[in-house]
Amino acid sequence: MTESTQVELTIIGGGLAGLSLGQQLASTPLGLKTLIIEPREAYANDRTWSFWAPPAHQFDQLVSKTWNGWAYGELHAPPRIHNTPETPYQSIRSIEFYQAASQAIFSADDVELALGERVEGHQRLNTGWLIQTNEREIQTRYVIDTRPPNNSQLENTKMLQCFIGEHLVMAHAFNPDQAELMTDMIADEHGFLFSYVLPLSRDEALVEATRFSAGAIPWPILKMDLEQIKTRRGWTAARVTGEEKARLPMGLKPRRSPDKSWVYAGTAAGGLRAASGYGFMRIQRWAKQCHDALRADHKPIGHPAEPRLQGWMDELFLDVLIHEPARVPELFHCLYSRAPVDSLIRFMSDQSSLLDKLQIIRSLPARPFLRTMVRR
Repeated sequence: MTESTQVELTIIGGGLAGLSLGQQLASTPLGLKTLIIEPREAYANDRTWSFWAPPAHQFDQLVSKTWNGWAYGELHAPPRIHNTPETPYQSIRSIEFYQAASQAIFSADDVELALGERVEGHQRLNTGWLIQTNEREIQTRYVIDTRPPNNSQLENTKMLQCFIGEHLVMAHAFNPDQAELMTDMIADEHGFLFSYVLPLSRDEALVEATRFSAGAIPWPILKMDLEQIKTRRGWTAARVTGEEKARLPMGLKPRRSPDKSWVYAGTAAGGLRAASGYGFMRIQRWAKQCHDALRADHKPIGHPAEPRLQGWMDELFLDVLIHEPARVPELFHCLYSRAPVDSLIRFMSDQSSLLDKLQIIRSLPARPFLRTMVRR
């Protein structure tokens, strides 16, 4: 006989979005019986999330490294440094977050995390939904679907941010005081390429080769890009202790549901910033907003719509990257060097004022954007 479970809320997917909401519900219980379904049997350190730190946040104890200085620059040019001790750049290893969130959830009475369980189908009921998994049937009133974008979404996204990274260990090879967010910038036949280097100590760093492109970059090309970075820096003898790779959608049309009892969250629903790929703090803000909505009327909500001006700016910027790829390194150099650094950080962190947005617009050359606006 198939096992049957009844809950108020089912969260499909126990990644960043699902666990973030689950942790909120576990830390501040609402008496709402919740089930999180995650197909992974166990969590691994599969990614690193980074962000400019707000004045205070709940993940201070999980931060693996903080940098008061960060660099940018084009290939064959000395990198330029921004020192921002008031808003440092920080990183969190995914395994630290997974473990902390899982521990909070496993300690909660009303929230369950089911690892190794896959959704195989669903159907609408008068009072909610019937979810079929490889283990059981679940009757639930509400569903929050945090699964990653499907192939159709990825095919219709404007651009992809594709990267391969390696965790390198090499004695006295890295500068732990300075992160490199966009260095070695160059445009070639495969798109826009840059280095992303997070030195965790003098002996260890995460080094990534990242490309923005209109289509998926084959992994062998990115692997070759990474090897070239290591060769230029003298890191070819470094020991590799781990790898990260992903294709992140940029400018993806968020999934929406006409049925308010089934909502979408995470990357497929607007969890990533269209023109940057930053998502950790955006998803934390959504988790808090969804928790508050559940507390108010027991109804979940998806990600809020992008603010109109910010959304327009991101779409226009992506269109310029697509139509004028040779100018992309110049555009990012102008953005990082001309915009007031506080305005830039607030803009990249979804906290910008109208004045900040105007400062961003003023920092960029007008002609490519005017040409793209006429083209559109």
